Amino acid sequence: MKIYATNLLLGLLLLGASCGLAANEGGGGGEETGVSYLPLEPVTVNLEGKRHYLKVDVQILMDSKANAEKVKIHVPAIRHMLIMLLSNRNPEQIATIEERETIRKQASESTEKLLEEWNLDRGYEDIFFTDFLIQ
Repeated sequence: MKIYATNLLLGLLLLGASCGLAANEGGGGGEETGVSYLPLEPVTVNLEGKRHYLKVDVQILMDSKANAEKVKIHVPAIRHMLIMLLSNRNPEQIATIEERETIRKQASESTEKLLEEWNLDRGYEDIFFTDFLIQ
C-alpha cells in the first residue's frame, strides 16, 4: 500500500509539472518577450437618437509585457480617443460586421498615432473589440 501511495504521488507530481511546462510553451503574455494583451475598462458611449448606447470591451495587443506596462500610463488618453471615435454613431450602421471592422481599424490607427506621440508605437501590434453591445 505504501508503494502504491508513493507511485500515485510521484505520478501526480509529474503530471502537474508537465502541465506547467505545456502552459509556458505558447510564448504568451507571461514572458517579457511574448505578446501581451492590455485590457481596458469597458467604454460606454451614447449613440445617435434617444436612449441608444454602445458598450465596448477593448484589448490592446502589444509585442511584450514590458511594452504593455509602459502603455498603461496612457490608458486614459486611449480611452478618451475611443469615446470620441465611438460617440453619436448611428446604431443601425454600426450593427453590421463591416462597419464594426472599419471602426476597429480607425481605432487601431488612432491608437498607433497616440502612442507615436510618446514614442511607444514600436511595441504596438493591434486593438481588438472583445465585446460590442448596442442597446
